[in-house]
Amino acid sequence: SALLKKAEDAEVDTAEQSAIKLRSQQQSSSAIVVAAQPPVNGPAPAANHLTLVKMPSQNIAEESNVIHEETAVEAPKENGAPVEVQRNVEIITEPAPVSKVEPPASRPASQADLLADLLGPLAIEGPPAAVEQTPAQGLEANQSPVGDLALATLEDQSNSVQPIVNVEEKFNILCTKDSGVLYEDPNIQIGLKAEWRAHHGRLILFLGNKNTSPLLSLRALILPPSHFKVELSSVPDTIPPRAQVQIPVEVTNLRASRDVAVLDFSYKHGAALVNAKLRLPIVLHKFLQPITLSPEDFFAHWKTWNVQSLKVQEVVRGVKPLPIPEMASLLLSLHLAVTPGLDTNPNNMVACATFFSETTNAALCLVRVETDPQDRSQLRLTVASGDQNLTFELKEYIKEHLIDIPRARVAPPAAPQQAQLPPAAPATYNDPGAMLAGLL
Repeated sequence: SALLKKAEDAEVDTAEQSAIKLRSQQQSSSAIVVAAQPPVNGPAPAANHLTLVKMPSQNIAEESNVIHEETAVEAPKENGAPVEVQRNVEIITEPAPVSKVEPPASRPASQADLLADLLGPLAIEGPPAAVEQTPAQGLEANQSPVGDLALATLEDQSNSVQPIVNVEEKFNILCTKDSGVLYEDPNIQIGLKAEWRAHHGRLILFLGNKNTSPLLSLRALILPPSHFKVELSSVPDTIPPRAQVQIPVEVTNLRASRDVAVLDFSYKHGAALVNAKLRLPIVLHKFLQPITLSPEDFFAHWKTWNVQSLKVQEVVRGVKPLPIPEMASLLLSLHLAVTPGLDTNPNNMVACATFFSETTNAALCLVRVETDPQDRSQLRLTVASGDQNLTFELKEYIKEHLIDIPRARVAPPAAPQQAQLPPAAPATYNDPGAMLAGLL
């Protein structure tokens, strides 16, 4: 019995020791260990960087089913001597919080760090051990806003080089002349010389480099309307310094139209890319040739084309108040030959011309302008030809040159409204001059 009692006491002591050992394992530990754990977000720490980690107790790891891989733990030392790690004796009865990793003291996350997080690998992959910037990455990181402009189209880029001449004024001058300057800027001058024969035209574009450095990436393209056939010679890619190149252009007129061709050219000088679109003075009256008719021939055709589509008439208001001699000069600048004596009224004038095109060949055109000496701001315009399209286009073309269109002018004070003209009396005769007097 003594042996049995002694064995029972030994079993009790063993059970108590096991219980004490189990309770000691459930106690929380405040030990501080050193672990090489990279942060979840943000840039990877530098090599050999150690982080302080608070280790949870064993029962927490068991409840959360999380397995922690720990590095070798070295007990902290004080003055070269080991310090005993103190453990709490209390048993944890509350559910422990999720283990937290205390990051090292560092600067707040910047926008670059946030961008690196967004563009970096997924968290499950883990960040790289060290961030090493290659030269290519450095170029991408230091890109300036100019890099975005490189993707812009040519129309979106504003020219840094502007013309030094009035381009519209140069165009209007070349409409009445066959040679002159079409465009000029600090780097280049574009001149033009033209000659016309029937429905064919030949132009030569003179492109002169004004600088001591070459003009590169030269490009010239003519955008013709549907009534023109244009052949452009080859354009060199480079204009040498202080040199001039010539570009011949062949034009064929197919039919009457008021549309004009456009020269689209560009070049590169240094880092500046210059582009311009210029109207070419290939206008309708370039294919008109003045002609003088006798009164018999004039009135014979005038009566033959007494059809609504072949003879068009319009009362035009708001015209330039020009005297008769200046009005005749204006018509002559449009290649319309004024024939005096065909109209007995000194306030009227008659003009004739031949229009050349591939479809109509040589087509006779007759024009009559009837003015009112009391009011030079209005007149009656009559145009007749054997082609209805030619009649309409020529009438509108002359009308555009007669109308006084104000351009960026200061508005004059309002003038008193003029009294309306009395209604025209019915004409009992066939004289066009008498009919005009009744109209105006």
